Amino acid sequence: MIKQKDWIMIRNLYLQGMNKSEIARHMGMHRNTVKNNLEKEKTPVYERKNKQISKVDPYKEHIEQRLQKYTLTAKKLYLEIIKQGYKGKYGILAGYVKEIKKELKIKAVLRFETLPGEQSQVDWGYFGMFYDKEQKRTIKLYCFFMILGYSRTLYIEFFERADITAFLKGHNNAFEYFGGYTREILYDNLKSVVIKRALRVQESTFNKKFMDYAGYYGFKPILCRPYKPNTKGKVENSVLYAKQNFFAGEQFVSLKEINEKAKIWLEGVNARIHATTKQQPVERLKREGLNSIRNKKLYDINIARYRRVFNDCHFSYGANYYSVPYKYAGKEVAVKAVSEQRIVVKYRDSLIAEHCLEQKEKGKYCTIEEHLKGLKEIRMRHSLPRPKKKELNKENKAGVITMRLPVETLSYVEERSLMAYEEVM
Repeated sequence: MIKQKDWIMIRNLYLQGMNKSEIARHMGMHRNTVKNNLEKEKTPVYERKNKQISKVDPYKEHIEQRLQKYTLTAKKLYLEIIKQGYKGKYGILAGYVKEIKKELKIKAVLRFETLPGEQSQVDWGYFGMFYDKEQKRTIKLYCFFMILGYSRTLYIEFFERADITAFLKGHNNAFEYFGGYTREILYDNLKSVVIKRALRVQESTFNKKFMDYAGYYGFKPILCRPYKPNTKGKVENSVLYAKQNFFAGEQFVSLKEINEKAKIWLEGVNARIHATTKQQPVERLKREGLNSIRNKKLYDINIARYRRVFNDCHFSYGANYYSVPYKYAGKEVAVKAVSEQRIVVKYRDSLIAEHCLEQKEKGKYCTIEEHLKGLKEIRMRHSLPRPKKKELNKENKAGVITMRLPVETLSYVEERSLMAYEEVM
């Protein structure tokens, strides 16, 4: 089974126009392996293997940080980590230092002019705290940025959270806005992309949800080198430009209004003459040659959250309670937020309920009466019949109500003489 990065590379090369045989030769694998992995639209499932631990592993972070700041010899680094408790041989350390120095010599700075359709850049921008009058609460305001390297066409969208769901939603909406996507996308060390960043990309821990997303479309994620902010200058300049040219000095009522006005602002920005290219981004966009999404279904970004339905036919979600048909009481259902205002509920891939999200109150029960219809009749069928009034003992003056059961429901105890018990003693 191939590795995840090879799966992404296969799909990326195929989008660039290479056929299966050419990809197989380029990747050094069998053509059937290429064919099978091109048919997979989800990240392959891999078995976790026990990685052999090297004695130099606990000191790698220290070595990398030192080499990023200073040009040190392997011998000096060896003496440093000896003091920290290193028990390995010098040759193991020298080999690792050689690899790190080789990578540090490679320039990660993007060339000034990007080829059409080659690369775009993505980043988040934080715009501070904002009081949303529609939601009647204060939220954090984040802005998603994507800019195409060749045409400089820009897309922005505001969110109240910078989580993986918002991150992928921003991608999907940007792809629709541009009409496609580039072969590569450049990222900073965002948690939505890479959970743990190492100097060597191969040793970094990537966000599995994002890698599945990248593999679905077939674009290649590129990470900026640490401490090299000029690598993604296009998108960082766009963040500053949006803050000064769009957001500063304006009064907004809600997050919804901000995004509506941002779309209008983008029309003007992408139609202006760009200071660097001396052309309109919308005109250069026509020559980008993006990978089209016209005949491709957008990646489903909604994360299913599983909930157990209580006996009262409700489940908990977002500090409130929502109903499902009574026959699903006690079962586990999948809940997906299809928008900021609506959720859908599924049981074994069957849609069983839809609800508008309650965002103003907490602890509220949102019940659809149709879900409980028929439940009352079932309970009445299985309940005991109520005693009639005439069967109540009216002579009970102590106020305690007693019930006379019908004669046929009583079981009698046979009376025996005490002599019968003495015989068995």
